[in-house]
Amino acid sequence: MPWLAPVYQQLMPIVDDLLQQFAHLHRLSGSEDAERAAALLVSVLQKYGLNARLEQCPLLLSDPLEGGLALADFPDWHCAAKTRSFSAHCPQGRRAALFYDPLSTSARSDHQWQQWAVQVKGKIVIADQGFEDYVQRLSAAQAVGLIHIWGSAESALHEETVGPIWGTPTPDDRLRYPTLPVVSINQHDGQCLLELYRQTSGPLLADLRTVLQQHVRNCSLPIVDIAGDSDEFVLLSSHYDSWHQGVTDNATGNALCVAMALHFQQQSATLRRGLRIAWWPGHSNARYGGSTWYADNYRQVLGEHCIAHINVDSPGCRDAVQVVINASGAESTDFLQQAVQAVTGQPPLRITPLGKGGDQSFWGSGIPLHFALREIPLEKTSDSPGSGGGWWWHTRDDSYDKVDLAILWRDCQIHVHWLDHLLHQPLLPLNVADYLQKMLLALNTLQQRLDPCFDLQPIADRLLALNQPAQTLTQLTAAQPERWQTLLIRLVADLHRVGYSSTDDFHYDLSYHGGAYPGLQQLAADLRQTSEETTLMMITQYRRQRDRACSLLQNILADIQREMAAAELDSGCKPSSATT
Repeated sequence: MPWLAPVYQQLMPIVDDLLQQFAHLHRLSGSEDAERAAALLVSVLQKYGLNARLEQCPLLLSDPLEGGLALADFPDWHCAAKTRSFSAHCPQGRRAALFYDPLSTSARSDHQWQQWAVQVKGKIVIADQGFEDYVQRLSAAQAVGLIHIWGSAESALHEETVGPIWGTPTPDDRLRYPTLPVVSINQHDGQCLLELYRQTSGPLLADLRTVLQQHVRNCSLPIVDIAGDSDEFVLLSSHYDSWHQGVTDNATGNALCVAMALHFQQQSATLRRGLRIAWWPGHSNARYGGSTWYADNYRQVLGEHCIAHINVDSPGCRDAVQVVINASGAESTDFLQQAVQAVTGQPPLRITPLGKGGDQSFWGSGIPLHFALREIPLEKTSDSPGSGGGWWWHTRDDSYDKVDLAILWRDCQIHVHWLDHLLHQPLLPLNVADYLQKMLLALNTLQQRLDPCFDLQPIADRLLALNQPAQTLTQLTAAQPERWQTLLIRLVADLHRVGYSSTDDFHYDLSYHGGAYPGLQQLAADLRQTSEETTLMMITQYRRQRDRACSLLQNILADIQREMAAAELDSGCKPSSATT
C-alpha cells in the first residue's frame, strides 16, 4: 500500500471546529457537559460515514466541590484552597494544630516513618507534596488533614486526585480511600502560611473544610471501529473527560483521534488490521475508571486480537516543541523514532518507560505494544506533569488559547506514520532481544537499591535463559509471521506482566506502585532501619513477587519450547529459520 499522507485542508478544519466546541464544555465525567461531548464525538464521526457508537459504563465518581482553609487565631487571613478527588468529605470542617513536614518529599527509613507518625497524629499537616502514598500514610497515622503547597510559582490551583485505587474499587478497596480532608494551595499562599506557622510560639490552629460528591453514574464511552482484513486491531485511545474545559487535556487528544478515524477510513479497503478508537470517561474523577472498565469487559477480545495500545493525552500544546515518547520497551526503537524523524526532521528528545498514568490499564490484557507521544517545552517552569508542561494543566485556564495548531498537526502526522505501519505491515515492530536487555538492566539497577537478602538473581537467570529462544523465535517470525508471530506476542505480553505489574490479570496495582517490577520496588529500604514486623512483611513480599516473576518467565520458556518441539515434530526437522 503506497503511503497516503494526511491532508491538512481536509482534517484540520474538522479538528479545530471540534476544539472550539469542546472549549465551552466542562467535561467532568457524570456531568451533562461530558455527555454532550460524547454525543458530539459520535455525531461528528457519523457525519463522515463512520459507524460510531456509545457504550455505557457505570463508574464510581468523586467530584471535588469546595475546599476551605482558615486560621482560628488569624480571622483576617484568607487563602484559596482546592480539595482533591477522593479526599474525605468533611463539610463541617476539622480543627487541629498545624504541623509542617519539611521532609515530605525525602526518603525515610521505616524507623523514621514510625517517628513521623507520632508527630503527625492529631495534626493538620503542611507538606510539599500530596501524592496518594503520602496521604495513605497520613490516614494510617491518624493525621487530621493535609495542606499541600504546590511546588511552582503559578497562582492557579490545580485539580488532582488522592484516590489510590486504579479504576472502580472492589469491596475490600473501600478501606483504602483517605479518611482525612486534603486541600492544595498555591506556593505564594503556602509560604505566607509557613511564615505565620514559624512566627507563632504555640500551636497554630487551622480549620480545614472539604466538600465532595461521591456517586455512581453511567458514563458514555464512544467507540468507532474501522475494520481490516484480519481480526487483529490497534487500540487508539484518549480520555474525553476533563477538569473544567480542559482544551489541552484532553480536547486536543480527542480531536487527534477523530482525525485518525477520518484519515484511515479512506484506506479501509487496504487495511491488514483494524483500527479501534475509544474515548474514555472517568480518567479524572474515577482514577482511569473508563479504560479499566473496558479492560474488565473486553479482556478476551483484547488478549486475542489487540496488537497495540496507543494512548493520546495532551498533544498540540503551546510551546511544547520537544517530542518525548513513553514506551513499554518492547517496541523497535527505529519504528518509534522514524515517525518523529519523518515529520520533524530529528529524532525524539528521548524514549522513556511508561509510568503510572495515561489510562495504562491494559498490562494484564495480553497486548504487546504500548506507547504514547508526550511533549515538553524547551524550558519547563512549572511542576505541571501534563498539558505539554504548561502551567495551566488541570486548571480553569486550560482554554483554547493554550493550543498550537501547528504543533497539533505535527502530532497528527506522527500518529499517522505509526498507525500506517501497524495497520498495513505483517510484522509487528517488536524487538524482544532489546526488551530483555532493558529488563535485565532495570533489574540490576533495582538490585543495587535492595538489601542483599533480597536476591533478584533467580529472576535474572530466567530472563537470560530466554535470550536464545527469543532470538530464534524472532527469526522464525520474520520468515513466517502467520505461523510464529502469535507466540512472539504471547512472549512479550508475559514480559509486560513481569515488568509492569505485581498482580494477576484480573486486578490492578495501586496507583502509586510504579516503576520496573513494581512489586519489588517496595523492598528498597535499609533493613537495619526497619522494624521486625516490617522486615517480616518485606520478606514475605519478596518471596511472593520473586516466585511470581520466576513462574511467569518459566512458563514463557516452556511455551516457546513446546511450540518449537511441535513444529519440529510436524516437519520432521528443526524449524527452518532456527539458524542460531
